[in-house]
Formats: sequence, structure tokens, C-alpha cells
Amino acid sequence: MDEIVIRPATPGDAAAIARLAAQLGYTVMKSDVSRRLAELVQRTDHEIYVAAVPGEDAVGWIHLYVDHSLLHNPLVALGGIVVDESCRGKGIGCQLMEQAETWGRARGCTAVYFKSNVIRHEAHAFYEGLGYRNVKTQYAFHKPL
Repeated sequence: MDEIVIRPATPGDAAAIARLAAQLGYTVMKSDVSRRLAELVQRTDHEIYVAAVPGEDAVGWIHLYVDHSLLHNPLVALGGIVVDESCRGKGIGCQLMEQAETWGRARGCTAVYFKSNVIRHEAHAFYEGLGYRNVKTQYAFHKPL
């Protein structure tokens, strides 16, 4: 595989982002990704990066945002991360997570925090290999508005 570049997402990445999200079971339309991407790139407390070979579709992405709370110092929160199934195990996820840490330090964040579905055992091993530790088991609740 050619050298992967981690760069900010552009509108042209919407289809690849949607395709990659589907690999994790998230059905999202390219048009919805395009709209949300256009909104999020305007914010200084959010960033979406893609991993790509120059001139080719993205093979991974990560969505970062600053989580402010009364209960803790600012954290880098992950809105999502995925690497194409055919490219896993090649260091792309490591590069994306390193970008998250760099981005967070530059914004005064004290840690990286994210949630991972209990069924993603390989992802858990990956994160633990990077020095992350599981700090909580919880339920997730949702109510449409």
C-alpha cells in the first residue's frame, strides 16, 4: 500500500465516509454525510480527518470534538473512527489515533475519551495496545425527538 496521508476531510470524502461507516453497521446516506460534514467543518471544536493515499478514496476516518463538562477538564471525544476492513492491521488506525491525541493537546484537552460497542473485541484489543484502558461499562439510552 502506498503511503497514507492523514488530512482534514473535504466535501469530496462524503461517499467514502458513508461507505466506511456502513462497514460498522451504520447506514448513513452520502447526502446526510455531506450536509453534516459541511456543518462540522465550520466549527473549531470539531474536526474530521481521513486517511487516504493521495488521489484515492479515503480508507479511514476519525471524527473528533472537544467535550466540555462541569465534571472534568476538556477531553477529546471521538464521534467515530473506522478503517476499511481491507486495510486494517497496517497502522492506519494508529495514525488516526495519534492525530486525535495531537489535535487534543493543541486544544488544551487532558485526555481522549470514547465509547466502543461491546461486540467490537478486535477494536478493544487495538485500543488497549495503544495504552487506552476500559474505564466504564454502561448502558446507552436514546429517545427520538
